[in-house]
Amino acid sequence: MKRWALAGIGFLSVTVLLVSMTQAADEKITGRIVAHYTKMETVEVGDVPGHVLGIAQQSGLVFYSTGEVAKKAASFHFDMVKGKGTFVGYDLFTDQDGSTRYLRSTGAAGPVGDGKKYVIEGTFECIGGTGKYEGYKGTGTFKGERVGEIKTGGDVYFDFTMGCKKP
Repeated sequence: MKRWALAGIGFLSVTVLLVSMTQAADEKITGRIVAHYTKMETVEVGDVPGHVLGIAQQSGLVFYSTGEVAKKAASFHFDMVKGKGTFVGYDLFTDQDGSTRYLRSTGAAGPVGDGKKYVIEGTFECIGGTGKYEGYKGTGTFKGERVGEIKTGGDVYFDFTMGCKKP
């Protein structure tokens, strides 16, 4: 009888451990990114008034809900008509230990309401990493706002949820 009880307790312990490990692996990481546009170039398309294509770069900081902080560098291209349109970008997050995450983001941006608020939102895919992020895959979402005029460099913040992990 004791053997069965010990075996049952052992099985239960392993089950609890595996369930908690699975839950930890599936946890979403949240946080906020604060960045500044460091470079931007645009070209007037000419088909309709206000249609521009552009390329831009950002740098900033990633504040994870875990308390960790990383650097962010991004390059992206956009297609906008009167300030509203879509973008595709590539981000590099570098942790303080040197580990990196590479992300590909897509989304939309534009003024809302009375036009004084400029919202940016989209999704991203983890496409690689180094160090502790080697082999990471997954997806996430973000939503934020541009603060200030983009012509003068503009700043942005994004709140994100990331589900990237090792396969």
